[in-house]
Amino acid sequence: MNALDKQVLLDCQAWLQQGKPVWLCTILSTYGSAPRPVGSLFATEGHIRSGSVSGGCIEDAFISLIQQHQLDKPMQIFDYGSHLAIDGSRYELPCGGHISLLIEYLQPDADHHWLDEWLTTAMTNNAFVRAVNIELEQRCIATDVDDHPFITPWLTIHYQQHWQLLLLGISQVSEEVARLAVRAGFTVRLCDMRDNYQQNWRWTPIDGGIDVEWCCADAFVERYANDYTAVLALAHDPRVDDLGLMGALESSAFYIGALGSQANSDRRRERLMRIGEYTPQQLSRLHAPIGVAIGSKTPIEIAIAIMAEVIATKNGITCDSWHYRHG
Repeated sequence: MNALDKQVLLDCQAWLQQGKPVWLCTILSTYGSAPRPVGSLFATEGHIRSGSVSGGCIEDAFISLIQQHQLDKPMQIFDYGSHLAIDGSRYELPCGGHISLLIEYLQPDADHHWLDEWLTTAMTNNAFVRAVNIELEQRCIATDVDDHPFITPWLTIHYQQHWQLLLLGISQVSEEVARLAVRAGFTVRLCDMRDNYQQNWRWTPIDGGIDVEWCCADAFVERYANDYTAVLALAHDPRVDDLGLMGALESSAFYIGALGSQANSDRRRERLMRIGEYTPQQLSRLHAPIGVAIGSKTPIEIAIAIMAEVIATKNGITCDSWHYRHG
């Protein structure tokens, strides 16, 4: 579950604690062009908005429906693309897509307990299933995603394990990547082992950032890497990068990348083949040079190029031909 949707739940929790009713929308399915994936959330207490299920058109119509008292049932399904407005026109997206929404009208005294459970589960960053039975007005959270018991008429929304970035090495690029990745909803972790860099990391939790884990890069990767992990070697120092990359190549990380020019990347591959005994096929997982070709020069531009490639890979888009050779 991403950071934006977690914030929606936090806002709902706060509104309920203030004694306000809340309308909560969850995307159940989409057809055609749709700007947000299944499971995305939008909520309002009637005035303030949190989250998004579209580019803004649905949210505007949603507030109007609340004012018309069309969304006062505890639970209901609303289909943009087939439901008729008061004037007889259809609610539909400008892009032509259809979105089916679960709409829940939450009351302060009755609904805060299950919302607390949902939020607690989401904060673990593990996969889970949310199930809703509109006929019985029941809800449930299941953490055993491979063997949940829900069948029709239960509706189920699957939330994947959270995507994470493991950053190897403190640098200006690391800080910019970390800031972008947090904004994009990734859990970000950073390691380094160089004592002379201990005063160089300034984006700490006090400023909304992250702590540095002072340990060997290979142990760091081994501790955290999984199928939902991208490993980025950004130290520009073989003492950090090479160890971490060897750990990453032994892992199931969906993306492995290393900062450096083409010449540096070639030398790194040679070292990994010689010292780590990796084959060219194994090294084909390594994105180096890292990033897509946007002509980046500054740390923030390089970070944008890196995150563009990470996100594209996460979404199943290949960018190998766009590599940008930055040193």
